Amino acid sequence: MGKLPHLPESELDIMLAVWAMEGPVTAPAILDQLERPLTASALHSYLKRLEEKGYLRCEKAGKVNQYLPLVTREAYQRQESRSVLGKLYQGSLRHFTAALYDGGSLDRQEVEELRAYLDELDKRGDM
Repeated sequence: MGKLPHLPESELDIMLAVWAMEGPVTAPAILDQLERPLTASALHSYLKRLEEKGYLRCEKAGKVNQYLPLVTREAYQRQESRSVLGKLYQGSLRHFTAALYDGGSLDRQEVEELRAYLDELDKRGDM
């Protein structure tokens, strides 16, 4: 799969709802899942854009449209994390982690979890 277009926050919110429901979903179900109010018309515009960008596929089930994700949440997370790391931190995970820690976003427990995760990767030979 090639590089996917970055999603603006409004479209990402819709994809997060679709990913959370796992499987074919309808527009009314997506509306129920969203944290901010959105008209049905606006939602359909967003869904159409997500189809055009290759994130969703629409299938008719009787009189109802069902939407299926074509991109997994994990695939999008990998792509976006690489993009942020490259653009903002010159590809340096150390700089990224330092920014989180210095900014107060990481506490001692999270640092320990990160250390344990890196140790686990090292033991498995994934590093």
